[in-house]
Amino acid sequence: MEPGRHWYPALVEALDRVKQKGNIKGVFQLATYDHPSSSPRVRSHILRSFVTPSSYPSLPLLISTTDIRTPKVTQVSPDANSVEAVFWTEPTLEQFRISGRIFFVPPPSYEGSCPRIPPPGNSILFDALRQENLDWERTRLSTFNHLNGHMRASWCRPVPGTPLKGGYDDALEWPESVPALGDAKNVEEKKNVEEALKNFALVVIEPFEVDFVELGTRPEKRTIYTRKPQETEFTVTIVVP
Repeated sequence: MEPGRHWYPALVEALDRVKQKGNIKGVFQLATYDHPSSSPRVRSHILRSFVTPSSYPSLPLLISTTDIRTPKVTQVSPDANSVEAVFWTEPTLEQFRISGRIFFVPPPSYEGSCPRIPPPGNSILFDALRQENLDWERTRLSTFNHLNGHMRASWCRPVPGTPLKGGYDDALEWPESVPALGDAKNVEEKKNVEEALKNFALVVIEPFEVDFVELGTRPEKRTIYTRKPQETEFTVTIVVP
């Protein structure tokens, strides 16, 4: 039996359908395991883009963003960085469960511990992007500039999750908008850009398994795609939905 659509173009198409319906495009749930407390954690993220080497067009990396000071960064470690991302796209009635490894691209000044882009020889996907001279810091800055000013301002806030001693009114003192890098018009705006970039990090997910469920078809379909770090193709298994 031949498998249906490959999960990657199917996800791109499904997210476009979500946007066409007037909804926020690219919202997904990201699950991690908090090793210090032995507890599962999950939160919502927004997919910012895909990064795909031209030599392996069916092997995308998922790019999201975070504040490098958030607890999720310390909940994963370089030797225990497995995560799962889940997309549910209502217009297409499809679910994508994407399991893999998480990495962070923090600001150059960050000295904390977190899973960073793997060194050569650890992933054929990252190695291919090195051959194409992908600059991760440039990607981080470009992603920052493509966000809207209100979103950029969220990286100027105090450490996420810390108490607001003055209550919600404290938030009225925070910047409401931050310009893109290079667009600051005065000292205060420049200071806010620098503060935001100091906390702004990329989240990079390398997929190893994708459980793709199609509930809008007859019959309903479920297809599982798996690969290892040095493999260039997914193994496809059709299973019961």
